[in-house]
Amino acid sequence: MVTTFGMSEIGPWSLVDGSQSGDVIMRMMARNSMSEKLAEDIDAAVKRLSDRAYEIALSQIRNNREAIDKIVEVVLEKETMSGDDFRAILSEFVEIPAENRVAPAVPAPLSVSA
Repeated sequence: MVTTFGMSEIGPWSLVDGSQSGDVIMRMMARNSMSEKLAEDIDAAVKRLSDRAYEIALSQIRNNREAIDKIVEVVLEKETMSGDDFRAILSEFVEIPAENRVAPAVPAPLSVSA
């Protein structure tokens, strides 16, 4: 996010050439071609994003502990869970935003041609 899409305070630009390979050696070589200060800024930006995501996840777990415990219980029993089942359990504990609700599948009526 930081180097590829420029999503940080470093700047709204990509610091990675789109043609660069995902190969580890190529990434290490690209890192050697930038200043140490820029590399430190990138590392700090990535750490801030990671730390923030961790705090949000931890907060969601703490605030929705009962729902998570119920979901874990079902997954331990069945080993899998569909998105609809997940939303059904979650909706017992919190309100699901309208844009995340999935309407139940209703078969279309059959038309009879004469």
